[in-house]
Amino acid sequence: MVAIDQVPGSSRNGRIARNQAWILAGAATALLTIGAWLARGFGDNGFRVGSEFAWRFTFLIYFLAIVAGPMARLMPLAVLRRLCEERRQLIWGFSASFAVYLLGVLLPNLLSPAGPDNEGLTGGMVMLAFFGFVLAGIIAFAARRDAAQILGEKARTAILGVGLSTFWLTYALSGLAHITGPHRPDIFYGTSLSLMIIALLVRFADCMAVKIRGRREFI
Repeated sequence: MVAIDQVPGSSRNGRIARNQAWILAGAATALLTIGAWLARGFGDNGFRVGSEFAWRFTFLIYFLAIVAGPMARLMPLAVLRRLCEERRQLIWGFSASFAVYLLGVLLPNLLSPAGPDNEGLTGGMVMLAFFGFVLAGIIAFAARRDAAQILGEKARTAILGVGLSTFWLTYALSGLAHITGPHRPDIFYGTSLSLMIIALLVRFADCMAVKIRGRREFI
């Protein structure tokens, strides 16, 4: 869970633009959600499509965040190094996007009155959203530059590892449930499950490469 803090040759304006990338990710998620509501209407179908768009966009940011570092170390290409340098922004962008996704799930149920066809905002939804907000916030905090000084490097690494692994399980199990359960065929969920497996293999290969390099240096 090591992020590159120093970006060689970057200008001040470049740093400002990169520091705003996570805001753009959250704003893009909000636009996708609201766009679906406007296109499909402020009803069950529109809210469902808006949530799906936000969920899928958030997944893409998450995938980039967890493979950026390992891919850059395994294949030292310029484009991968630049992606790795922005890994902190990717993690923050994922946290912001996931928070927007949760708001998009809660808001329609909060505004719609409870009735025969709508249970409204339930306690289970509130608890799930609370857990999601807290987990996303913890991950975002652990990705800060000064988190290692506040928490200690081992604690910071453990928090990021557990937090991001929780979302890995969520996306992987969601993909598995949709391709095996009584759901309408959707290429996204099969693709998302495949990408989660690929991400796991990439990170495993990165760990093995680090151990091999360490042994060679020791010898």
